[in-house]
Amino acid sequence: MHPADLAILLHRALEVRLARLQELLAAKDWADDMEQLHQVRVAARRLGAVLDLVDPEAYPGHKGQRRALKGLVDVLGLPRELDVHAEHLKARHPGARTPCQAAVIEHLLEQVDRGRAKARRAMRKELDQLRLPDLRRLLQVPVLHDPFQAVSLQEAAWACLEARAQAALGDLPSLAAQEDPAALHKARVRIKKLRYAVEALESTFGASPEPLLKDLRALQTVLGDHHDLAALEALLWEAEGNLRAHDRPTLCGGVLDLLGDVAETRRAAFGRFTDLACEQTPATFARAARPALGLPLPDGVRA
Repeated sequence: MHPADLAILLHRALEVRLARLQELLAAKDWADDMEQLHQVRVAARRLGAVLDLVDPEAYPGHKGQRRALKGLVDVLGLPRELDVHAEHLKARHPGARTPCQAAVIEHLLEQVDRGRAKARRAMRKELDQLRLPDLRRLLQVPVLHDPFQAVSLQEAAWACLEARAQAALGDLPSLAAQEDPAALHKARVRIKKLRYAVEALESTFGASPEPLLKDLRALQTVLGDHHDLAALEALLWEAEGNLRAHDRPTLCGGVLDLLGDVAETRRAAFGRFTDLACEQTPATFARAARPALGLPLPDGVRA
């Protein structure tokens, strides 16, 4: 159980994030707007990150609420991914080196747009079936047990962050040693959860945690770029296989040319990640976070 002051702080963070999600979901036709859909997904992730920090037993229905939020994020995943593919292809169209390459990009955009329309139709059906529980129940003031624990608010906050920092940053050296898109994407999710936890606990810091957040955002951004490019690369390989099966050699050649550009950009993103990864470890996080919380460095961690 958290001490009472941390439980109250987290409940207030929950209130703010729930209000933001409710505001976005109340907007008319939010699911039809690319940016609003993205914002709903981000808001659901932020609320879920706070639910991961609170004491589950203090919130009736916590497990079902958390599962429903994950379901919302998952339902919006494919439409968001296809939106990102379309953005990448549109951005590459003005820089096409030849009319053939421009035509290939236009052909791929038509395919992606058909996929986006299909994904949104399926998304709407899934949203109707999802039936989010009454999220307002989370605003009920929880019963706080054992409020007089012999631990400071800052120590309690660090206890929330320490394990998340180990999970998010502990395996970065091995991830930097060999490119694995699926593992890198999972690392990005863990880093994002750590960042959201720091943001939720920001008021426990005596000094601004912005340097910590800046480093986490940098890692998250470069891993996001890598994931988007790796996913686009997979889409292009699938398109090339379909074109080859239908004996379209000119379009095949154009897709392969585009694939080379995307693969090169993806490798560059991985290179940026490897540069950042060597600087980010659980120990470097502790060296920055604990003094900002007003806590001494733990044994074995040097300043």
